[in-house]
Amino acid sequence: MKYKEKKINTTKLFTIITDDVKEFAVNNEIKNGVVEIFTPHTTTGLMITENELLHLVDVRFFLDKIAPFRKEAEGPHGNVKYLHDLISLRNDVPEEEPVNGHSHIRRLFFDASVRIPVINGKCYLGDWSDVFFIELDPGRERTILLYSAETS
Repeated sequence: MKYKEKKINTTKLFTIITDDVKEFAVNNEIKNGVVEIFTPHTTTGLMITENELLHLVDVRFFLDKIAPFRKEAEGPHGNVKYLHDLISLRNDVPEEEPVNGHSHIRRLFFDASVRIPVINGKCYLGDWSDVFFIELDPGRERTILLYSAETS
């Protein structure tokens, strides 16, 4: 298995990593097989979709609606937090743990890994397809793992 860890400094929700995937396939001389990309972080994800601004805005609007940063009060006690954010009730984290329950809920809509077939030395992606790294927390340095399995 061939692999490479790559650092990504995220400054926005969507970071295109298609060229990194293609470069990995070429540099490792993968003729026929797959390249898989994996993110080990629980508030990041990966997706293959069209790099079209209005589509990406629609994805952002969907995330804001389904898991907003600030929730409306709900229940008889008027809970306005994600339970994950009740840091004082969690014994397993330091007090300075970031409040990011919304990021963990948003993560449920993305994959931790994606596979790209490589056929005759080329990544098999659609005409409008790009591979995106998704940052659901405030931007910082993250790591992805690219690895391959060659079939012939």
